[in-house]
Amino acid sequence: MKNLLTSIYLLVLLNGCTVSMYTAELDALNSDGDPRKALLYWSKTDRLIGAAKAGPVILMTECSTRRLSFDETESGIIYRGEPGRDRVAGQNETIADGIVCAKIETQSKLTELQADELMLTMLCEAVFDEFSIQEGLYTPAYLQAREAPYRFDVRESKSWSVFGETPKAPEPPECK
Repeated sequence: MKNLLTSIYLLVLLNGCTVSMYTAELDALNSDGDPRKALLYWSKTDRLIGAAKAGPVILMTECSTRRLSFDETESGIIYRGEPGRDRVAGQNETIADGIVCAKIETQSKLTELQADELMLTMLCEAVFDEFSIQEGLYTPAYLQAREAPYRFDVRESKSWSVFGETPKAPEPPECK
């Protein structure tokens, strides 16, 4: 019986992992030029045995209906804009499919991102039409495009998980 309990304990221990939720907030202008809070977050799972898993990185902006999802590609960690919903800043036409609208400059792999300074460059802005604006303060606007990258100070919250459950995602910044 003792050997069975030891085996079960070891199996649970080996399947366990450390789960981290990374978050960062920033006060900046949105693509409408309004001051807004932006929230960046992602989760990462470090297993005792096996490779770490992370992402995607999510960017939410106060009073925005959009959540931008950054994925790992050969070009790094990027957000590809959506035709009809995004345009390169300063242009009138919406983007073509596959255009990079934002990029994380700090690392090129999701599993390498850590609690530290994260640099994010925004190249696009949201496109407005009569269907994209909701009742009240909400619009599709997200962080304003600019040449200089945004600097996020990322914090980490760790927990232990037996089965690798993903921590609860943070709520979007409250629209005031």
